[in-house]
Amino acid sequence: MTAAMHPEDAAPTALICGTFDVGNYGDLLFPIVAAHRLGRLGWRVLPVSPTMQPSGFADALPALPLAEIVDRTRFDAVLIGGGDIIHGWRADFLREYRIGDLPGWAYTALWFGATAAAALADVPVAWNAPGVPSPFPEQPRRLALQPALAAADYVAVRDPASAQFLGSTTEAEIAVVPDTVAELAQVWPRAVLAPMFRALAARKGIGAEEALLAVHLRPGGTGPAAPEAIAARLADFAGARGLVPLLVSIGPSLGDAATLRRLAAALPLRHVCLDDPASLQDVAAAIAASRLYIGNSMHGYITAASYGVPGVIVARPAFRKFAGITRAVGRDADAVPDWETALDRAAGILGERVEIGAPVFAAIETHWQRLASAIADRDAGRARRARFLRALVAGGVATAGFGWLTQPFVTRAGSGRVP
Repeated sequence: MTAAMHPEDAAPTALICGTFDVGNYGDLLFPIVAAHRLGRLGWRVLPVSPTMQPSGFADALPALPLAEIVDRTRFDAVLIGGGDIIHGWRADFLREYRIGDLPGWAYTALWFGATAAAALADVPVAWNAPGVPSPFPEQPRRLALQPALAAADYVAVRDPASAQFLGSTTEAEIAVVPDTVAELAQVWPRAVLAPMFRALAARKGIGAEEALLAVHLRPGGTGPAAPEAIAARLADFAGARGLVPLLVSIGPSLGDAATLRRLAAALPLRHVCLDDPASLQDVAAAIAASRLYIGNSMHGYITAASYGVPGVIVARPAFRKFAGITRAVGRDADAVPDWETALDRAAGILGERVEIGAPVFAAIETHWQRLASAIADRDAGRARRARFLRALVAGGVATAGFGWLTQPFVTRAGSGRVP
């Protein structure tokens, strides 16, 4: 989708920025949900990420690299998020981003760089309910975060902690919106997932009458207990209730598959190991077909809730986003600190029919209406975007001197003529 597009192709394009080049189920759903929502209004949605590496999920929307959007891509709006991307952390923990200097700028580029791209193209920029995992230090807050917020036409984050971490000094109005993946069952109704699950069941030898317990485990998600210890407790829990553990790799790029294989090797009862999901719909279908979900993944939990399946989040590491989503759906007790507590909680909710309440869907509906209205009005934010560009240049010169601004254009020694 470049400037060479035919003039008759008049559908407006919204870029959506996030880690859509990483094999992580939850983050890869955001462009799909956005395309479903904005597509009704005539928008085309194009994912943008630090690289153009494929995510490994066949049905994920391919991402355009960030480097191409400044002068080689025609677009009409920029969306930031979702996902926990509003921070300045290094990205070395992701193998996809261990390329040159990419670890140092990958995450910041997804919101600050995206805002710069929108300002340069003079198009609206809206925050699509991303997460803010921690407070900002003073200098990046002043030089990057606050100017980006001031330039935005609409700002939404996905939980109260994220709004708190943005700080009270910003003049931007900040909406708090439940994670938009809560609508997944509307994007992919059960009838859509049914053939996917039949194919998955045939591939993995899952019987038609088996009662499945969807389990997710991530490296670092066990706490002081080893996967082998969790396997023993899980076996007791599942065996006593006639459940077959279905181990689901939700974040292949985050080490899920290897951790689940270790758990599988220690399980002394029949189980199924989905350590090789071919598609996002494989993961959604596996969770939707289960009687219960237990795991470290927030989006595993949200998927379960969206399809009416009871679930428990083992909140390790203890990110505030976990409490944010369970509170939003009115089930605070579903976020627990360890696996022992998770199994106790699971015993009490097995057999429940979970329903995400109307207030969640009303808040998400309002979010999409406000976002769509913001990106449709190109003129409203023109002065804000100009101020952002001035602040960008002033901040760069103030922190790095005029060399930051002029270095790319300086002729190498000896290659130019002396007047």
